[in-house]
Amino acid sequence: MNTLRAIIDRRSIRKFQNKNIPQDMIAQLLELAIKAPSGKNRQPWRFIVLRGQSKRELVKIMNQKVKLLKKQNLSVGSSELSINAISEAPVVILVFNPFSKDEQNNNHNRLLMDTQSIGAAIQTMLLAAQDIGLATLWICDVFYSKREICSWLNRRDELIAAVAIGYANQSPFPRPRKDLSEVVEWLD
Repeated sequence: MNTLRAIIDRRSIRKFQNKNIPQDMIAQLLELAIKAPSGKNRQPWRFIVLRGQSKRELVKIMNQKVKLLKKQNLSVGSSELSINAISEAPVVILVFNPFSKDEQNNNHNRLLMDTQSIGAAIQTMLLAAQDIGLATLWICDVFYSKREICSWLNRRDELIAAVAIGYANQSPFPRPRKDLSEVVEWLD
């Protein structure tokens, strides 16, 4: 793997080809994701892989919630774009933190540590996918439907994100980034 090339070339993909991904490729991505660094080696990630009917059910749940929120004149963020990407992607992985309910009131620092660890696992998954020719989209719009999604899956864990995975059906240009001078302060 050329790590630098994967970092430079990775893009958020919102349009996917209608092409299945072998289960062993998804398993490989997950094996790599769980090698990410994790504060105190807690490994606070849990993954649910959705394909076929389960993915269509996720889309249905999210669509219903968007309709309800819009009816109430509430924000839906970019949920509709995310739902379209989820619909097109052959695989969606939901990412959960099983420890967050225990830590919310007890240890804020541990909750932050776990969230960072999960972010590292997701980023590792995205870069591994890039390296093996798969495209991804890190999705947080699932937050608008988190209660409904967790209820459907009978999960008490905190929903952290979703990752849509497939073969790209678009080639977006790099998004603009702030200049280093705007985001870095050097101290001697």
